Order: sequence, then C-alpha cells, then structure tokens
Amino acid sequence: MNNKRDTILAQSTPVGYGGIGIIRISGNKVKNIYNIMFKKKIKDRYAIYSPIKNKNNIIIDYGIIIYFKSPNSFTGEDILEIHSHGGQKIIELIINSIIDLNIKNLRIANAGEFTERAFINKKIDLIQAESIKEIIYANSKSKIFSAISSFKGKLSNKIKNIINIIKNNLINIEKEINFSNKNIKKKKIKKIKNNILNIYKKIKKLYKNIKKNINIKNNIKIIIIGKPNVGKSSLMNILTSKNISIVTNIKGTTRDIIKKNIIIENKDIKIIDTAGIHKTKNKIEKIGIKKTWKEIKKSNIILFIVNSNKISKKNIINFYKKKILKKIKKKNKINILIRNKIDLTKEKFNIIKYKKYIIINISIKKKIGIKELINIIKKKIKNKNIKNNFLTNKRHINLIKLTIYNIKKNIKLINQYNFNKNINLDLIYQNLFDSQKYLCEILGKNIILSKNIIKQIFSNFCIGK
Repeated sequence: MNNKRDTILAQSTPVGYGGIGIIRISGNKVKNIYNIMFKKKIKDRYAIYSPIKNKNNIIIDYGIIIYFKSPNSFTGEDILEIHSHGGQKIIELIINSIIDLNIKNLRIANAGEFTERAFINKKIDLIQAESIKEIIYANSKSKIFSAISSFKGKLSNKIKNIINIIKNNLINIEKEINFSNKNIKKKKIKKIKNNILNIYKKIKKLYKNIKKNINIKNNIKIIIIGKPNVGKSSLMNILTSKNISIVTNIKGTTRDIIKKNIIIENKDIKIIDTAGIHKTKNKIEKIGIKKTWKEIKKSNIILFIVNSNKISKKNIINFYKKKILKKIKKKNKINILIRNKIDLTKEKFNIIKYKKYIIINISIKKKIGIKELINIIKKKIKNKNIKNNFLTNKRHINLIKLTIYNIKKNIKLINQYNFNKNINLDLIYQNLFDSQKYLCEILGKNIILSKNIIKQIFSNFCIGK
C-alpha cells in the first residue's frame, strides 16, 4: 500500500477541455496548501469563490474552493477541492503551482488512491470500493442502478449478517471446547447442527441470488440460431441496424460467431449471429457449429429461425425441443420460434403463444412482422427484473464457494455423529472460522489476505478517484 502520511493530489475530471475542472487534494497538509494559496478563513463544507494564486501571489485563475474536514470526507482525511475553469492547460498550471509550494510529503496520487484511502480509513468496504468503479464505467441504467445498490451496502449488509451469525456460533462452540466434558449432550450437538444448517441456508440463498443476477454485470445475450440460409444474418443486420453479417444464398456463409453490443430498454444486449446448425464434413464449418452450441448454453434469449415451407406451426415446438433443448439441457431460456419467408408460402403474419414458447410468422425480406418481433424481444428484456440487484464478480463468487465448502464439511461431520460419539468440535470450529475468514475477505476486512487483491482493484481505477 502507499504511504498514508503523504498528502495526495490529482485532477478528478477527465483530461481534456470542459466547463469546469476539479482538482482534489487529500491528507494532513491540506490546510497548509489552503493557507498559502487562498489566505481566507477555512470553513468546513463551505463553497468559497476565490482567485487561485501561485506561490508568487500571481492569480492564475478564479474558481470555487471547498474544504471537507476529516473524518467527515470521502477519504476520511482533510480534503480540498479546487473547481477551476475546464481548460487542460489551466488545470495543469494549478497542479504544478501546488507542487511548486514544496510542501513535504505532497505528491501526485496514484490510480484509485483516493478510494483506497476511503477503504483504509473504513469509510467504505471493499465491495463498495469495487462498486464505485462499476458506477464510473457503467454504460446502461441497469448497471448504474445495480452498482448504486452495491455502494449503498446491500450485498455488504447480507454478508455482515452471516458473519455475525458465524461469530456467535464460534463463541458458543469455543465454550463447549473449553468447559464441557468430553461427552457432549445430544441436545447441544443438535443445536450446533441447526445453527450450522441455518448458516448454510443463508449462504446458499445469497449464492443463488448472486448467480441469478450475475447477468446484470454481463450482457444479456440474444442468440440467433437455425439451419443455413434461413435468414439469421438478415435478422442480425435488422436488429443491430447495421450490415455486420454477410448475407448470401450460399449455404454456410456464416462460419463463425458474430457479436454486436446494443442497448435495448436501457440494458446492455449482446446479439449473436451463428453458423448454421447442420451436418457437414467441412472442418471449418464444424468448428463454427461447435462454437454455436457453446453460445446457445450461455445465452438468455434464443431466436430459432426456420423456413416456413419446411416446418409447420404444429411441428415447430417438437422440432425445437428435439434438435435444440434436448442437447443443451437448459430450461431457463426465453424461446422465440420464428417461421421466416411467409412471403413464399403466402401465409399471414401471426403470433402464437404456447406455454413458454412464442411462435411468430414473419418475412424478413418483406419486413413483415419485424416490428412485432422487436416489440416481443423488448418486452421480454424489460420484464427482466433489475431492481434490488447488486453487482458481483468472480472474486466474490469464488470466496462464497469456499465458504459453502467449509460449511458443508461441518454438516458432514455432524451427520457422522450417530456413528461416532466423539464429535470433533475443534475441526467444526476451524471450518466455521475459515468460512468467516472468506466472507471477511469479500469485504476486505482481512488486510493481510487481501493485499494483492486490494492492489489489483485500486490500480484499475482512474487517477483522481
């Protein structure tokens, strides 16, 4: 970690030209800088319009100065914000003028160092620190709302609650180890078991919630599949409003996966055009088809296209179940079955809803039913609940998995009690202690274990945050 005694400064607004530029300074030398540059009475959380001067008392700009007294600031230290005009040269001139003051232990901040100090000074936990980065880089409303939920402490509070329950159980087990006889009463063993099962139930619920909502962080995936030459690439071009897929009458034109990110209903959507699923001896086509099956398993919405003159409305569901669902063995998909080229079969446009399937007759070439298909897709995406979700990453998931593993070891130990009266409370205690340690790791409470993780997290922030 960086030296906490240093006073740090950085430009907090993006590099370039804008209406205003913000320079942030944090540390115990903030008052020294303020007194030299502004020579006005300092007030906590009070905006002052003032000339900005260098060490030679020359005015270099006019702006707003705000002082935040520790510990009631973002970093938990004294913070000074200088809001100047937004010209890049002006901002650089002010920063250089502050450096020229030659104040001891004053330096330019490293990437993410302000947020790192907020974490070190216990203003935020590690989950909240990660959510700040997610807020900054969010490119949709769903990601913003989800990141805000994490920053407010939704996930942190759930984990803290489980940690507290584990702590109480550790205290009770430690009492049994220290003060009980060797043969512990069955009642007490039963109580320990029930408590551990309760912890297991809570952590499993949390894990399921995380897995359920993980797609908030990742894009919702829509995949277009079907045999060759049924209109997959044409539909891809319509949905993305760009000619990114090559369209020909030649079988097997699309041999690889084509992906495009778009925004629908304020959500990040990844649309995937795929190689036509069919039997082939061509090695390149085989690779493309193999990739298609992998993408199908990872997708949320499947657009399955067939030629209307090949498969009837009655047979399409059975055909889809047999050829697609049976192979991927996934039940939680949104299935939209599309019968294309009704301009050739002289059929009318219509939509049939049957259980979890939607069958729609369209003509991509004649643009018949396209608007209706897009509205169906929008409705399905809109109905995906984004409220009360929180962002997670692989680090959280891996640590929760380790927690579950240790809790399950304890359940196994207690279940074996009927066969072995000498239950090993020391081992149960250790497994619970390890579970607590992994959950604390998510919050960043175990500094020694989290050092490398902390370094990695904050180095990915922008300078000035």
